Amino acid sequence: MRVFSVVPWTAAVGVMVLLLPAGALATQGQGAKHPFPAGDAPAFLFAAVQPITAPPEWRAAYHEVERCAGMKGDYEQIRWAAMEAPLRGPNGPTYAFNIGSRIVLVRQDTTYLRHEMLHHILQVAGWEPRPLRPGEHYSIADLHPTPVFDLCAGRGENVS
Repeated sequence: MRVFSVVPWTAAVGVMVLLLPAGALATQGQGAKHPFPAGDAPAFLFAAVQPITAPPEWRAAYHEVERCAGMKGDYEQIRWAAMEAPLRGPNGPTYAFNIGSRIVLVRQDTTYLRHEMLHHILQVAGWEPRPLRPGEHYSIADLHPTPVFDLCAGRGENVS
């Protein structure tokens, strides 16, 4: 049987190593906080990304999001990257995402910049979604606490 892939397997493994924080692929018994359920590898594991340098105005936007959320993040910790187009996954397109301290946006599109900044700020501040019960999956609402996302993440607002 021949397996076809848009991204070569060696590149996919390299991206996984580049994007994932240490221990993210560990199994529950090995100390991972939230392992991926079997068969649920998210589309971002196969993203081809390139490091980018954030423009100076992104720092100001990050601090605005911190003030709005009433939480302290760590802008210096962020590693920025871009992908050429949205990812196609089982739940539709993904235009931006973050993993650990990596924030990935579609090149030249800052629509989700503040949204991903807020995810990073919440993570640094120690916020975590509710614990899952066996067999349960996170919903979009679980990962986007209101009202902070409604107030602070922006609604399709470009910053460039």
